[in-house]
Amino acid sequence: MGIKKVFISVVSLIVALAIVFPVASQAALSGLDIMKKVDELPQGDDQKSTVTLRLISAQGQERKIVTSRYWKNYRGKDGFYSKTLFFTDFPPDVKSTGFLIWDYAQEGKTDGLWLYLPSLRKVSTVSSRDQNDAFMGSDLTFADMGQRRLDEDEHKFIGEKPCDKNTCYVVESTPKEEGAAYSKRIFWILKDEWRAVKIEYFDQKKEPLKTQAIQWQKSGNLWIWKDATVKNLQTGHSTIFEISNIKINNGLRDDLFTERLLRRGEGP
Repeated sequence: MGIKKVFISVVSLIVALAIVFPVASQAALSGLDIMKKVDELPQGDDQKSTVTLRLISAQGQERKIVTSRYWKNYRGKDGFYSKTLFFTDFPPDVKSTGFLIWDYAQEGKTDGLWLYLPSLRKVSTVSSRDQNDAFMGSDLTFADMGQRRLDEDEHKFIGEKPCDKNTCYVVESTPKEEGAAYSKRIFWILKDEWRAVKIEYFDQKKEPLKTQAIQWQKSGNLWIWKDATVKNLQTGHSTIFEISNIKINNGLRDDLFTERLLRRGEGP
């Protein structure tokens, strides 16, 4: 066989393999690879926004809470992923209630959470045990409002599945520690866009506990949550988190995310 024929045969074989295995590089993705992409989604240096919680009982009764949210991205600097501060603006009976989160980047370090109750004029540390309590009566916990480190879970890539006229990567995340709030969470992530659009939570008996559906909006060149609907499948209660008045890259100072500022009961 001549050199030309050998070359053509080799090229034909490469083309054939490319046709047979067109998604080989995608198939090689692990659950951890996908979750790292989600974690690396650009969010800016900091954010200011209004977060409105609509608490809806199983009977359809609704209560509204309006908060101001301040968030700063540390990207691992000084041992932090991020810091978040909430202040309640409405209703009047809980106005100025504050909540501070320090998301640590160090492996094995529990996130710092502090709660300020203006009626007591006191800042309290939210203990590891209490972090699984409901955040402002919603269907997310105090811990859910923070950022769970990737190394705290084992991440298993289940596969690709259709979701809302798109395709999603589906990843099962199982906690490594004993006594975690959830036995596992299943993430539905838009393929090649790395935005989670649904999270399924399972209780310690491995029964479905709640679902979280997330809608996104564009702010400048960044994707930011528009709203999230969390439904408790066991109680019928649900919470809608609506995000508005978003401002990106405000130059928020480090001293905003402190107990001293928390005691003020309002942001800058």
